[in-house]
Amino acid sequence: MELRQLRYLVAVIDAQSITRACDALHVVPSAVSHQLRLLEQELGSTLLVRGPLGMQPTATGRLLYGQAQAILRQVADARAQVQAGGAQVAGAVSVAIAGSIARALSVQLLAACRERWPAIALSIHEGLSGHLVEGVHSGRFDMGVLYASQATEKLQTRQVVREPFFFGCMRALAPEGGHAPMPLQELARQPLLLPSQPNATRGALDRAFAPLDIRYQVAGEVNSTATQVGAVLAGLGASVFPWVSLELLRPRRALVVRPLDAQRMYRDVVMATRPQGLRSRAAEAVQETAGQLLAALYRPLLAAA
Repeated sequence: MELRQLRYLVAVIDAQSITRACDALHVVPSAVSHQLRLLEQELGSTLLVRGPLGMQPTATGRLLYGQAQAILRQVADARAQVQAGGAQVAGAVSVAIAGSIARALSVQLLAACRERWPAIALSIHEGLSGHLVEGVHSGRFDMGVLYASQATEKLQTRQVVREPFFFGCMRALAPEGGHAPMPLQELARQPLLLPSQPNATRGALDRAFAPLDIRYQVAGEVNSTATQVGAVLAGLGASVFPWVSLELLRPRRALVVRPLDAQRMYRDVVMATRPQGLRSRAAEAVQETAGQLLAALYRPLLAAA
């Protein structure tokens, strides 16, 4: 088993195409195909199959994919440490950050790592929590800041905070009740602009309404936090926001923002890593820095807990 074979395997699975992988690797397709055949022969197992979405890993291929990523990352980290002379923490670190937290955390994490660990090459990947979980589990990402779900149970997680949700709309559209907490029964009467499934906000709503004999109303689906906030500020409807997104709702005097039932309507923010995965010094440094930034970001909630 050679490092280039593992590199080719990872590239093909990521690109879902031998041709696209070759473009990224700057090698000819015949060389990649030949090396992957040799790898399959050595292991006595098929690693890739062609499907409707392109080249897809078999069960064995997915297993080796995660191992290959860990091996290649360790090799890259060793090279970076040697080149840095061992005097500073160095290497490549990949971090997955979910949804609305990314807007508050990503730039801060980039800035903090640039200042504290200039030899670390940080890569941040933003997206839906459910889509990022598999990347952490496979080893594609060193760590993730995600929302707890059934999918994250297969990861090693540490809870950061239990984050409540709020109802928000322009004052002209607001139901009676001022800024008092809004019961879920009242929320059910409001047409809402919400992200589509799967999504942590929708998951929290589904969990909160499950014991009740009522359902919430979806007036429209918006999958961008910025667009969701913009639609509310434009007076196009009401929505439900996590605590971390409230800073985006400005000017507050033109809005009505009401807390929801925090005992039922919440999401758990977690830091997640691959179970039993080896972490480099660089990954540990970034994880510690991210933890400090999250503690500062959620300090008002943590202080009130």
